[in-house]
Amino acid sequence: MRSEILQRIQTLLTNEDLEAIRKDVRTEIDSFRSLIQEDFRTQRDAWEKEEHEADEKFEFKPSPEELAFNELVTHFKEREKAWRQHIAEEQRANLEVKTTLIDELRKTIQEEENIGAAFARFNEVREKWEATGEVPGDRYKEIHDEYHRLRDEFFYNINIYKQLQEHDLQKNLVLKQGLIEQAKTLATIEDLKERETLARGLQKQWFDVGPSPRETYQEMADTFFGLTRETFDAVKSYYDGIRAQFEVHKTQKEALITALQEVLTQDVNDHKGWQVATKQVVDLQGQWKAVGFAGKEHNEALWGQFREAADVFFERKQVFYDRVKASSKVAKEKKVKLIDEAEAIQSSTEWKATSDAMVRLQQAWKAAGPCAPGDEHKLWKRFRTAQDVFFKAKKAQFADRNKEEKANLALKQALLEKIEAFTLSDNRNADLETLKAFSTEWREIGFIPRKSLDSIMERFRTAMDKHYDALSAARSERSVQTYTKRIEKLASGDSRDLRREQSILRDKIGRLQQRITSTEENMERFTGKGAESIREQAQKTIRGYQREIDEIKAKLKLLREAASSDKG
Repeated sequence: MRSEILQRIQTLLTNEDLEAIRKDVRTEIDSFRSLIQEDFRTQRDAWEKEEHEADEKFEFKPSPEELAFNELVTHFKEREKAWRQHIAEEQRANLEVKTTLIDELRKTIQEEENIGAAFARFNEVREKWEATGEVPGDRYKEIHDEYHRLRDEFFYNINIYKQLQEHDLQKNLVLKQGLIEQAKTLATIEDLKERETLARGLQKQWFDVGPSPRETYQEMADTFFGLTRETFDAVKSYYDGIRAQFEVHKTQKEALITALQEVLTQDVNDHKGWQVATKQVVDLQGQWKAVGFAGKEHNEALWGQFREAADVFFERKQVFYDRVKASSKVAKEKKVKLIDEAEAIQSSTEWKATSDAMVRLQQAWKAAGPCAPGDEHKLWKRFRTAQDVFFKAKKAQFADRNKEEKANLALKQALLEKIEAFTLSDNRNADLETLKAFSTEWREIGFIPRKSLDSIMERFRTAMDKHYDALSAARSERSVQTYTKRIEKLASGDSRDLRREQSILRDKIGRLQQRITSTEENMERFTGKGAESIREQAQKTIRGYQREIDEIKAKLKLLREAASSDKG
């Protein structure tokens, strides 16, 4: 990141126009200094954790990039200093020129009596004045007020102005009255930018008009500038509000940086902990995106701090999972050996000794640690198969069918017939309550013979899924039918509304397909005891997503038909 900032500074400094790049260079310098401060804190924290002599002091070790950075900063400051000196010299020279022009204008007013010569000298002074650049800021108001005062005095006092007074003053009076009327309309303009542009334009026209009758001059000026000042006050208030909001956003972003840095201090050393921490970081990233701009002066530097902290987090996470991957390889080797041992004794008829051996293998399996999700599922399937071979044989040898399990089987078969015979009504909520009651009654019935378990459970799931799927399909059909009203509304407006709606629905399909992919990937991670029920629930979730996709596709078809009809 430091190299990127240095490269941007070097690229900016190749531009000869310093004024055009000055703010951008300062922004990059601030970003780099933020990184230096972070290095300083990191080195100091590490130094304080070490043991040192009593008189030993901390010494900061700058990075190689910092030396190059300091050279660039020095070069930039030298250029900026020379630029400022050049601007100051130009402004001082302009001040001398304008001071001379003011003296010449004053002399013309006081001494020149020839009308033609006076106007010639006045126009010459005005052209030179307009061609001369800015003066130092602390003299700007003084010098410009004096020039405009003398300009007005010239028109009031010169002989030609006295001869043409009635015509010109009345003409300018009408023009200024018109400008005042226009200024009164400023308050009715809602767009502040448009309002400011008009106000500045009116002011320029006012200055260009020239003098009007002296007896009404000040009153009209006060009226006109009072009207325009309201606009400029509103503009100032608006930008003050924006700057205040920048400060709020700056505070919010600093709080998010602090929160992210606190996440970095957590001692995370297991998969669940990294999932929790990752969710925290992702949530903070989402909050960051929701926070507005913090001002050009701070926004980029704050983003640099936040992004760097996030990068550190994900780098640590990668290191952890690299270690997990290495340890999973060792766990795989251990579990392959345990599978070989289980398969070697799965046909034994020494029930007690072999049962104890199988239990020890189960305990060793848990102690071996997790493998990669793909390997874990396959190895567990082999290990469990070997275990099942033995324990099923043992059960067949020693266990008769339990009377209670048989009775429970009969109860569940009777309940299955009731479920399979159930038909949906028009009341969806009542149907859902009935299906929930079936599930509750099913769970309350006790165990059934193991060999019937899979077929009975499959029959139950099939019957319940059929009803739930029918409920979902009916709701989807009603949703599509209801959607035709929205299509009629969209079709009656701009054709772009139809295309925008299609784009929104396609985006939603894309997000649902991503959820399906994510759910399928997560299914592979669930192995071991209880995994089957989790995988079944995931399959139901996927079917729900797919039904929603089918519903959206049906809506898209209706939108295309509406678009075709609209074109026709």
